[in-house]
Amino acid sequence: MAPATIPLVPIVGYWSTMRSIARSDLADLVSGVHAAGPSPTSTAVAVSSDDLPALVAALGVTPQSVQALSPAEVRARVKAAPGTIGIVRADDVTMDVRALAVDGAALFGAERIHDLRAWPLLVSEAGATSSFATQSAWTVAAGGDVMLDKAIYAQSITKGRGTDYAWDGGTAVIDSRSCCGWGNKPLASGHETGNTGAVAALFRDADLGIVNLESPEPDNFTYHAGGFTFTGDPALLAGLRNAGIDVAGLANNHLGNGGTEGVTDTIRHLDELGIAHPGAGANLTAARKPAWLEAGGLKIAVLAYVDVEPTSYWATSSRPGSSGYDIGAITSDIELARSAGADMVFVMPHWGQEYADSVWDFQRTDARKMIAAGADLILGSHSHWVGPFEQIDAGHLAFYSLGDLVFDWTHDERTQEGVVADLTFVGKRLVQVDLHPTFIIGGRPNLLDPAGDGQAVLGPVQKSSEPRLGW
Repeated sequence: MAPATIPLVPIVGYWSTMRSIARSDLADLVSGVHAAGPSPTSTAVAVSSDDLPALVAALGVTPQSVQALSPAEVRARVKAAPGTIGIVRADDVTMDVRALAVDGAALFGAERIHDLRAWPLLVSEAGATSSFATQSAWTVAAGGDVMLDKAIYAQSITKGRGTDYAWDGGTAVIDSRSCCGWGNKPLASGHETGNTGAVAALFRDADLGIVNLESPEPDNFTYHAGGFTFTGDPALLAGLRNAGIDVAGLANNHLGNGGTEGVTDTIRHLDELGIAHPGAGANLTAARKPAWLEAGGLKIAVLAYVDVEPTSYWATSSRPGSSGYDIGAITSDIELARSAGADMVFVMPHWGQEYADSVWDFQRTDARKMIAAGADLILGSHSHWVGPFEQIDAGHLAFYSLGDLVFDWTHDERTQEGVVADLTFVGKRLVQVDLHPTFIIGGRPNLLDPAGDGQAVLGPVQKSSEPRLGW
């Protein structure tokens, strides 16, 4: 039997700030050589025992103080001992650890490589097998609330920066914090550092891009410089399409800001652009229907519901609007989607407490009911803060709120920040979760360094999520 080609992957604990490693540095770690010379007390390395001989042969080193363990033991070690780097087969990567890029190439995430031959850590093993194929991986980039009025309209239309302005953010840093937002809470100031278009690229590179569209875009829209009423220019919806957004959830408490005609106008405009729009319709029956998409060779149903007043914006049997929240109806819709042929079901609830990362008891209870009914992933919104996420049963996640994405809302620093959840599936199995922290400048998001200023976003998420995740 010819030797099999096996992709090996370095992994670390999920909350590690590491995102990549050089192959040469990995060779040094395995050989026990570090920047300051040989040191047995430096970073621990754990390798799946079946792969250690092929790894050291490929790296051309002699292993020093490497722990040879089973794949499950390697994952347990990196979770239990921060600073440990593990090396396992790509097949053995799970969502509760973080897979690292090697020499700038990643096997997982929206910006992953699509040709396995380009992976820097391929080894040959006689008698080994690997089912991992880049073609079997597919990704979702999910962001939070998007509102196309206020600063976005002023920059895109009034100042002539174009329909793609909202999505052309690049990278940024936070410079300072000062008083005051609402309730004397601090606000952050920062500046963009280049890489224009990095945010849009993240969504475009994913197989599915998903957001909550918080503003209606009626034909008779009105620009609002401030306040709590939002109506966007329909022309700005083209920016979503150009940025790779495939799904714009419409179940939220601002969809009715343009009246019932604003609801139907928004749906029509999204249809013209080919953007799916679960959670709203000409009547309640239509609003409860799933959006159907395909990714990874799978048929995916996306459902959306709003649990926030005013209920006058909710659809009825005779009135357009959003799909109102009722857990009995939601679980029934999930089951119907499954019976209609959905391989996977995603649910987008607009719920919870604004300006908080706490989760109400009913949200956790209902999330479990959704998963039990057949949902695979829950992508929440409304709080304007990034909330916790939680693993429910085996392999299913509930993100209670992804925070603001494209928004003009400076209540406090947390409303200026958000995340894009970069989720990698292999078939139906969720194998990696990467949270890209963002910072809003001029209404549009920019990416923060997760090991630097991005910790202002990821730190609170870790604190609120760890008790529920166990990672």
